[in-house]
Amino acid sequence: MRSTNIKGPIGTIHIIEASPPVTAAESDSLPVVFVHGMAVSASIWEAQLARVARTRRAIALDMRGHGDSAPPEDGNYAPASCAADVVAVLDGLGLDRAAIVGHSFGACIALATAASAPHRIAQLILVDPPGDFTRVPADVYEARIVPYQRALETEDWRAAVETSFNEALTGSRAQTRDRILACLAATPQDCLSGMSRGMFAFEAVDALDRYLAAPGTRAHAIIATSNTFPFSLHILRPTLTTTTIADTGHWLMLDAPEAFARELDICLEGVS
Repeated sequence: MRSTNIKGPIGTIHIIEASPPVTAAESDSLPVVFVHGMAVSASIWEAQLARVARTRRAIALDMRGHGDSAPPEDGNYAPASCAADVVAVLDGLGLDRAAIVGHSFGACIALATAASAPHRIAQLILVDPPGDFTRVPADVYEARIVPYQRALETEDWRAAVETSFNEALTGSRAQTRDRILACLAATPQDCLSGMSRGMFAFEAVDALDRYLAAPGTRAHAIIATSNTFPFSLHILRPTLTTTTIADTGHWLMLDAPEAFARELDICLEGVS
């Protein structure tokens, strides 16, 4: 795997990438870009990069404020702004089109990228995406989301995010739990609060609709069994095809790497 930096809208974007052997028959297949979620980095995709790179180019980027990528000075982690970083990577690598895989908040970024540039995203793969919080009933939003957002701005913010992450880790392997909580402990408040604000305000359903309205586009979600909220994307848009991987937490590519790899292979079939 190679590591390099690309100039982005707000500063350096760090990426890792892998490519197939020159002799691979599928070496001309479209590349795949992986986008991680909150608190982690591109390294979360290392197993997937290695597998995908057997047949096609694979790239993972550290999102702004994560890993070795520059943080936004204005605290802007809105999915649309982060999507500009993804487009900068495509431009910097000279890629006209690619498939994109986004996990968690990274799924919001992948959606925003696909909606803004559908001609450049041949396949959208959403890995346990958040729901569309703008579709949550007002009373539920006021009772659950608003207090959480307020807590993120207080000195007790870390307890709030740890509670949220522990809920998402229900069903995870011990190794996954240890890795994710270690990453969380190293993530600053402004990054987590900024991404949370961006996620809660993101109109995910509208982004999905805009992308799929463009010709030649397709989307699929790979989800955990717990992703059954009334505001989950595949429930709000039943036409979004889904595959469920059982016995995992939210980080299903870490909890069930082989099952996830098989589903990813299926999703990428025919993407060329």
